[in-house]
Amino acid sequence: MQPNGSSRRGVQGLEASAIALPCLYWHTSIIIIAFAPNMIPIVDLSPFASTTTDASIRQQRAKELHEAVRVNGCVGLAGHGVSGELLQQAFAVSNQLFGLPYADKMKAPHPNSHTPHRGYSGTGKERGAVKTARETEDEDLKQQYTSTADYKESYEIGSEENRVQYNIWLPENTLPGFRDFTTRFFWELNKTSQLILDALIEALGLLDAEAEAVRALHTGHDNQLRLLHYPPITDALIGDASVGRLGAHTDWSTFTFLFQDENSGLEFEDRASGDFIPATPCEGVLYMNIGDMFQRISNNIYPSGMHRVSVPGKASGQPTPARYSIPYFVCPAPDGTIEPQPSLVAAVGKKHYEPITYQKFAEQMFATTNIYD
Repeated sequence: MQPNGSSRRGVQGLEASAIALPCLYWHTSIIIIAFAPNMIPIVDLSPFASTTTDASIRQQRAKELHEAVRVNGCVGLAGHGVSGELLQQAFAVSNQLFGLPYADKMKAPHPNSHTPHRGYSGTGKERGAVKTARETEDEDLKQQYTSTADYKESYEIGSEENRVQYNIWLPENTLPGFRDFTTRFFWELNKTSQLILDALIEALGLLDAEAEAVRALHTGHDNQLRLLHYPPITDALIGDASVGRLGAHTDWSTFTFLFQDENSGLEFEDRASGDFIPATPCEGVLYMNIGDMFQRISNNIYPSGMHRVSVPGKASGQPTPARYSIPYFVCPAPDGTIEPQPSLVAAVGKKHYEPITYQKFAEQMFATTNIYD
């Protein structure tokens, strides 16, 4: 569904304009876990959402999560607790936001710096793959990853209590109800983030003290909700090598999870072959990737998931429709110490990383990937 230009009516009563989510997948009694080489594994997390679930079932699900994530740092998750109705509304709000005239969206402009990383950014303001270019010694890949700016627009939202990464809001009369809905949505997704964090902690088998230390780093106030719109790739753009959606990269979060509309494009790298595997849109399933911070916490047991957003029509020369997605970046406290947990150092036999703060690491990454005027 494309932006319809009627976005000034606000975010109330959006059911009629909601974007349809894809594929008849979800059934609460089905447990799905797939490990085919050309598929992203899918694990049902619902046992972690219930306080009455038998411990053995949680342990089995944690084992499945471990086996899925340790390979490529990515997994599909069902049973995550976010209702389809809420997601329909969130995508409708996003559709309205990006359907606003550019001048209206620029009433909440992202500043020309990495702090605060909030508000609206137009197309061509980021180069996600430049981070990957820094991490490879292949000169051809460096050229490829640095030559393309991301053809997308975004809006970043965080905790209202974060005084450093403070929110930048549209005036209320520009999109009535936007601030209220997205603030509530941010905290609803934080509940999901805590569910996933608990599952990852159990999957790693952290000691109690380690688990509490990791949880203490993640209060929710440093997380980031991002609304994303990838405009259509038209006939005039499809053959332009400098036009891409999002180049291959890893996130520097603890982990990221994402909801998407029916238009494909998200892909994760298979580390064994170097091929990219599509994260097929599927109702009831979010996709989660490990970030650089949890790779460090896990002492490389869980790799940071390399991913990209491709342009499906590039190979055939066909125009590609617009795409909407909603990623949620789960981030540690900026001044918290990120380092491998002692029990995992003992298990691996080597400490792969020295301590670092998230703030120091993130500042380096923002400076690399953002384009400022």
